[in-house]
Amino acid sequence: MNLTIKQYFNKGPLLTVKKKFYAETCRQLFDFQIKQDLIENDITSKIISGKYLKTKAQIISKQNGVIAGIEEVIYLINERTHLKVKQITKDGTKIIDKDLLLEMTGNPLEILKYERTILNILQRMSGIATLTNSLITKNHLRTPLAATRKTLWGLMDKKAVFIGGGLTHRLSLSDEILIKDNHIDLWVKKSRVSRSESLKMILDFIKKSQVKKPFEIEVETEKEAYFLNNYYQKSNIPGPLIIMLDNFEPSTAKKTIETIRNQKGTPKIIFELSGGINEYNIKDYDQVGADVISLGSLTHSSRALDISLILI
Repeated sequence: MNLTIKQYFNKGPLLTVKKKFYAETCRQLFDFQIKQDLIENDITSKIISGKYLKTKAQIISKQNGVIAGIEEVIYLINERTHLKVKQITKDGTKIIDKDLLLEMTGNPLEILKYERTILNILQRMSGIATLTNSLITKNHLRTPLAATRKTLWGLMDKKAVFIGGGLTHRLSLSDEILIKDNHIDLWVKKSRVSRSESLKMILDFIKKSQVKKPFEIEVETEKEAYFLNNYYQKSNIPGPLIIMLDNFEPSTAKKTIETIRNQKGTPKIIFELSGGINEYNIKDYDQVGADVISLGSLTHSSRALDISLILI
């Protein structure tokens, strides 16, 4: 994998509960869901309250897909419950209907209190992982597929994309520079200049700031892409440039990328395609020759995978 792609787009290996920042994200989400469920006021459990023998519960799949969320669920059960959990399968495994995923043992009322929260995590993360994997494999994509920041569960959604074979893109606004159309428009209004002049001023600022990490700038037209590339080549900025072609038609994107790459003596520019890409046209965009395709739908429009819990 290209070093710039790995540095800028592939942060999946950081998304593990072994990392403090990710573990805290998991705990916060788990606590939020528990609070919303008001488990201490579970009136159904109060009706059937009493002494029960320890019970085993099995979590099984009811649909084919790619499992994700196993690490998170095990961590959260150990952190927030008295239940004992046994891992049967691991994240990234392709599962089929009736596959056994996890087993839990403990007070059956406690199992039922946490049932919905546990299943929510597994169903959502597995749904995202399954959609990501399906788009990659069914379309035989050669171009890496990345998530965006259009997520409901933030880092856990991005972890699911990674489990499905995709790239995470940035994890937060603090990762790297990404200058989008609204940033450019803001600069245009503030400085009362054209968009091209605004791009020039932005690159001048990046050079002055001695940015060495990859940085990305979104463009809306071929003309802007050519201008951005030409001025970048003259500026001797040490940081690699990523150009995001936003809402380009496949033919226009292909022409733009080929024109820039065919210039002699120019360092390789990284190209990302974004906007207007979906499951129906992604094959066309895969033929363009870009370095990355990003889809918000991976995390904002995926369907939950059908997974159930059964008391034994």
